[in-house]
Amino acid sequence: MSDPRRPGRPRSSEADAAILRTTLELLVDEGLQGVAVERVAARAGVAKTTVYRRFASRQELAVAALGTLLPRGAGEIDTGSARGDYLELARRRLAMAPSSKWNLLMPRLVVESASDPELYALVRRILVDPTRALLAAIVRRGLESGELPNTLDVDLGVDVLLGPLVYRILIDRGELDAIVPLPERLFDLIAGDRVGSRPARR
Repeated sequence: MSDPRRPGRPRSSEADAAILRTTLELLVDEGLQGVAVERVAARAGVAKTTVYRRFASRQELAVAALGTLLPRGAGEIDTGSARGDYLELARRRLAMAPSSKWNLLMPRLVVESASDPELYALVRRILVDPTRALLAAIVRRGLESGELPNTLDVDLGVDVLLGPLVYRILIDRGELDAIVPLPERLFDLIAGDRVGSRPARR
């Protein structure tokens, strides 16, 4: 007996990558309003039906494209210290910037979502909340290990670790050099006098 096969051609990983890359480019250049299935297909060099088989709307396209900005395996980071985990997460995000251009996309989405509740909800669900959850887990590990003071509020710690990075990206128009030195300083800021006495987690 021959092996049963599902009908239709297999999905092309190259087409998937081209579609998502093109969608991100349009988001960076024109925001969500610039994303349309027809335009994505034309720029990605695929048929419209190829896009429609995967995504029914520009919202679905945007969700999938923005999802590629999340650091892969970030939830599995374990350097032995909360400080090391945070710095590794920051390193991964910076390494993604040349290909994803998230540093240019973020300012545009922040401005555009201010008057677009749908886009705001999308950005919050795909970019903001997952990143805050990762940082909250790191802060809790720091509290458990003693790297961070037990009086530190988790949400406030997340704000300090993330907020200045976002602010610097906004005012420096996505310039990465402006944020490269910040992660170490931000963690040490919330660690206070615990800097230099960071026990490894068991």
